[in-house]
Amino acid sequence: MKWNWFKKQVDERQEMDILWVEHYGFWFMYWMLLAVLLVQGILMDGGARLAAGEWIVFMTTSIFILVGMVRKGVWSFQAKKVPGVKNFLIYSCIAAVLIGMPFGILFGIRWHKGDVQALLVTVIVHMLIMFIISFALFWVVGSLTRKREAFLAGGDPDGERGLGGK
Repeated sequence: MKWNWFKKQVDERQEMDILWVEHYGFWFMYWMLLAVLLVQGILMDGGARLAAGEWIVFMTTSIFILVGMVRKGVWSFQAKKVPGVKNFLIYSCIAAVLIGMPFGILFGIRWHKGDVQALLVTVIVHMLIMFIISFALFWVVGSLTRKREAFLAGGDPDGERGLGGK
């Protein structure tokens, strides 16, 4: 008896439709999971302990996507080439404002009740830390992706190595 459970039985159009649904379904789930983590962490007492499982799933998925994109030498659907330092600075500023500022305010209120100057310093420090961490990550991942992209295109700048390639 022959098992054909995993035999492809769709045409190319149906396969593209399936990939489209999977793509948007995955990213919807990913951003909703991030939203749940942020809400639990900010609004609920003990939210970090309660969200440990979600955090593990989110980080595992993030690392999987990051490694997969670097390995394939691609950045995103919107960019043919890996962005440069100017874009990394812009992305890092966005991360500082969207992540560093709210967490700086949250922790500043918890740590410095009523002291506006200390709250402001806490917000600035959180934003600066987020900017530095995100810029460093963008730069490292962008450099690795650029090297891998060059290797896959045949113009390997690393002398036929290409991040663990042959």
